Amino acid sequence: MLLAASGSTASETLASLRAYDIVAQPLDAALNAYIRSSGTQVFYETALTAGLTARQVKGQLTPEAALLELLSGTGLVARRTDVDAFVIVSIPRSQAARATPAARPGLQFITALQSGVVDALCRTERTRPGAYRVAVELWIAETGAIQRASLIGSTGDTGRDRALIAVLSGVPIGMAPPPNSLQPFILSIGARVPGETGDCQG
Repeated sequence: MLLAASGSTASETLASLRAYDIVAQPLDAALNAYIRSSGTQVFYETALTAGLTARQVKGQLTPEAALLELLSGTGLVARRTDVDAFVIVSIPRSQAARATPAARPGLQFITALQSGVVDALCRTERTRPGAYRVAVELWIAETGAIQRASLIGSTGDTGRDRALIAVLSGVPIGMAPPPNSLQPFILSIGARVPGETGDCQG
């Protein structure tokens, strides 16, 4: 599980360049073509993309630049949640304007947030990471606790979806979010067993 908050170095950016040749088409179909071409994961709700058309994407681009071009003019934006994962969300124009000067969360806060979420998920077998994949939106109060949690999409199990929301609500992070941080924070819960990630070992 990772919360993305840092940029790439020039060498990493060069290494991630790929060739794209995606024609203008319905956004759902274009996103499927993008996923195949980029090798990245993209989380989104189909209700957001219904009826929208993607622009043509052609050339040598990073996954982030290609997705940005694909979504241009749709009213949707992509936010990185992991090294190879993005989530697509709809952001009102007024909120997007306010987001420009927003502070990027520091490593200390990211670590505290990730640790708090993992600890909470490991409390029950139903929510223990490893058997599902989903992206989660988290709103953090000034007290340093999760004020609200919402899933982006579904794990495929409605009972597990409800359990995830319940177990994350009110979880103490121990740190307030940095001033001017854009919320919600988005976490990607990957389908890797705890033995590979080191989660749930405490």
